[in-house]
Amino acid sequence: MDLNLITHWIPESGRVVEWKATDASARAAADAPVGPALPTTMQERHLRRAQLTANKGETQSPWIGIAFDFPGRLDVDAMTRTLERYILRHDTLHTWFSFEDPEADPTDAANRVRRHIVPSDSIELVAHQGDLLSAPAQVRDHVAARFANDTSALGWPSFVLGVIEHYDSTQPAGPGDSFTLFHGVDHAHSDLQSMVLMFAETRILYEAELAGIEPELHDPGSYLEYSRREREKAAALTLASPEVQGWIGHLTRSGGTFPSFPLDLGASDAPKPAIGSRFDLADADECEQFGAVCKANGANFIGGVFAALAIAEHELVGRERYIALSPVSTRNDPQFDWSQGWFINLIPVGFELGDATTFTGLAQRAQEAYHSGKTLGEVSAQQVVDTVLAHGGHDSVAQPTTLTPPPIVSYIDARRLPQTEDYASTRATMIVGGKATQIASIWINRVLEGTWIAISHPDTEEAYRSVAAYAGRLRTIMKTVAREGDFTLSPFIPANSESTTATGVK
Repeated sequence: MDLNLITHWIPESGRVVEWKATDASARAAADAPVGPALPTTMQERHLRRAQLTANKGETQSPWIGIAFDFPGRLDVDAMTRTLERYILRHDTLHTWFSFEDPEADPTDAANRVRRHIVPSDSIELVAHQGDLLSAPAQVRDHVAARFANDTSALGWPSFVLGVIEHYDSTQPAGPGDSFTLFHGVDHAHSDLQSMVLMFAETRILYEAELAGIEPELHDPGSYLEYSRREREKAAALTLASPEVQGWIGHLTRSGGTFPSFPLDLGASDAPKPAIGSRFDLADADECEQFGAVCKANGANFIGGVFAALAIAEHELVGRERYIALSPVSTRNDPQFDWSQGWFINLIPVGFELGDATTFTGLAQRAQEAYHSGKTLGEVSAQQVVDTVLAHGGHDSVAQPTTLTPPPIVSYIDARRLPQTEDYASTRATMIVGGKATQIASIWINRVLEGTWIAISHPDTEEAYRSVAAYAGRLRTIMKTVAREGDFTLSPFIPANSESTTATGVK
């Protein structure tokens, strides 16, 4: 599955059909009572940032989205039943949030964030016929506006659902007829794996509706129950908790700061508009060879990726210690395997290069660092800060002074996700927004065809050169390991001495 910034997405033109909540549903949502389930720690931080941004009149992109194709012509009634059933299956999509005091500072922890629960028997969607959009840019602009304006978790619904019909409905149906479904939702209710599950689930539901049969789907676990468990665990943390001590150790070794991209992004003076670049790293055969080398040297593919990243940063800027924040899934109970929600935490992956001179000499160390980080996967850095402050350990760790999300290094093996064989034929792509930024975040994705890297970064000449050099060095390392069975570290190489060709994140 691809990953696009909304600015890089190139949809087909066609007529818009969208599903919106009925007036009765909207009224019921506005009056929805406050439920007992608090937002998760990640949700709360996200919502406070969203409210603060809105209060300042600034732009933000707190949503994530997906788009993919269906063959044939749209059956509006069948799709209406599909989308209603999808929404009803996932309780996080029945909820919205508010602040106890709407006029108070949203960053004040005393101003509690409350979760409202819309009664499921009041949720109803209705299809609306939209305009005929004759150019891809018109489609993109329309979807971008809907995602930006109508997906806030501070109201309901916090999701957008629609299709683009790529055919003339006044003409006879043909074998090439198709339509694209697009869906956006506030990140508070979803993550990238949830988007992949949405892809699989709606396709199963729609096919069943067309066939008039009952779909075969697993029951999704309750995200509200997950939230309750997460808060319960966080409340039990103390300074002596192993997870707290582990996080404090990583934060102390890294000086209490988050990792940064090693090369100049040309945005040190002020945030710049975000853009994305995408690079291929290795084809399918090379990935198999790379993985075999990793396995023979005490690592999995992901450990090898982090070893290669550490070598790249060492050769580009001379870093002797690698440190990254990497998202990991917190779906640690099978009941949540098909749930929609934000099942993500960030873990630290940090290790010294030390005396390692080759990839094979570093791979196991990188793998062990990843495993060590995963032991902290159910406790966030924010929960550690809260625990330290609550227990009077103010000197142990610094309180973050900003709600801005840190840069991340994400790895996803999409081959393990449902219906991965259909990603290419359906042109499936996840879509993310972009705002002004000073950081670079990295997504490395392994699919059936190979492994690629997408980097979100400021739209500056320096950043383009830097991310190209970074991806080029990483690609060289991985291909060399695949071809020769190892890679020998080289001395520092200036960033502008290596070039490669980037494409927009697509």
